[in-house]
Amino acid sequence: MAGFYTLGRYIGEVRLFLIVGLLCAASCCAVLQASILPTVHIDAASLRIFQDYVAAFEKTDVAAFTSGGKLWIDNECCAKRTSFDGGKTVVEARENKDVAGGSIHHFTGVLRVPGGTIEAVRRVMQDYVNYPAYFRPDVGAGAGERMPDSTPADEHFHTTLLLTQSTLWINVAIRTVNDTHYVRLDPDHWLSRSASISIQELLDNANPNGASYPQGDDHGFIWKTGTYWFVRQRNGGLDLEANSITVSRQTPTGFGWWATKRTRDAVDKMLTDVRTAISQK
Repeated sequence: MAGFYTLGRYIGEVRLFLIVGLLCAASCCAVLQASILPTVHIDAASLRIFQDYVAAFEKTDVAAFTSGGKLWIDNECCAKRTSFDGGKTVVEARENKDVAGGSIHHFTGVLRVPGGTIEAVRRVMQDYVNYPAYFRPDVGAGAGERMPDSTPADEHFHTTLLLTQSTLWINVAIRTVNDTHYVRLDPDHWLSRSASISIQELLDNANPNGASYPQGDDHGFIWKTGTYWFVRQRNGGLDLEANSITVSRQTPTGFGWWATKRTRDAVDKMLTDVRTAISQK
């Protein structure tokens, strides 16, 4: 499942930026569009840094889960582990900084779901047409196509999601296409790996079938994403770990604290949305 919940973070940054710097020149009842912001060109250097970061994550965290079923929370102790064992979400910023020409963000969240099963998670994550119900209001539409090379052990999809954010100050819609694999490692361990193929910001957020900005020449809310879910069945329940790794335009100066809070809240919401959805399966 793609990391669509991260869109709220970028809109949150822009919203605060607009409140501080632009609202003095706008009507208090107007709804602003992303088009009032300057567009930016995707930066090759930041893309390379993103790709290198994802490759390193694959060699460490993905390998640790694939070979031994180890989650990020297994390396933590005390308050974080107690919260996790007690069924509370625990979210941590793993990387959250500006780089050459862009901004890299990686947040990890974990949640213990008593009574959950891998099969319930699988059904939710592959039920793309119902994403708007599971993950409202962040997803406006969802679709998935099973690829010819898909197998029961490695289910391969190309997925399309319409990501939406509507606030008092700004409305944005982004269409993403993702290459997604769901891998059953063994009866008690399951892995979802999703990488963006294309990300297109729509020119008109109210027209989901309309034209979009050229890829890489938009407002830079999201340029690339890599999303990983680790699912472990244990002691009559599930351990869930979600990882969202993204590259975007640089954070407006002075608003890094807001970006961190927005992302942490969004990852928390994603985990709780999944818990709610699998409880209904």
